[in-house]
Amino acid sequence: MVEKSLKLNKSEEILNAALELFTAKGFDGTAVPLIAEKANVAAGTIYRYFASKEELVNSLFQRWQESLYDKIKSDFPTNGNPREQFHCIWQSMAEFQRENPLAFDFLEMQYNLPHLDKKSIEKRALLLKFLARFAHNNRNVFRNLPPDALIAIVWGAFVGLVKGSRNGKIKLDSAFLKESEELMWIAICLPS
Repeated sequence: MVEKSLKLNKSEEILNAALELFTAKGFDGTAVPLIAEKANVAAGTIYRYFASKEELVNSLFQRWQESLYDKIKSDFPTNGNPREQFHCIWQSMAEFQRENPLAFDFLEMQYNLPHLDKKSIEKRALLLKFLARFAHNNRNVFRNLPPDALIAIVWGAFVGLVKGSRNGKIKLDSAFLKESEELMWIAICLPS
């Protein structure tokens, strides 16, 4: 039992170190020995848990992509009106980013990179399908754009705000997030 607990701890230490390094240095800039050093394990230990650096980055991606999806979906008011549903999506993205800033940055860096495997792409597709279904189901409310375009507009704006907050000129407090949510709602909705 203690040995299993130690294995889980080592695995978590490796994943945490990898998250920090992949986010700071990117996939190509992060060598396995650097992850091992950060996790306080021997480089060979990493290969007891992950067959390759690619498997490690995919494990991280799947974990955090699923976490983001679960966050958005679990709070989603299925029977709410489109405005309430959009509010939930925006707030869930903000909460996820606030609670997991490294994971948020990591996910954003990994989209569309060639080392993502089939399972990672499927995890990402779950969230995109959920958001596309929301956009499609409310097409009478939104501007006449493909669901993927609406998703890109909202997601891109949110990511831009997060990046802008890093220089200290934007403060992502609740008042600012509420105002920016309202602006995004106006941007994607048909004019009244």
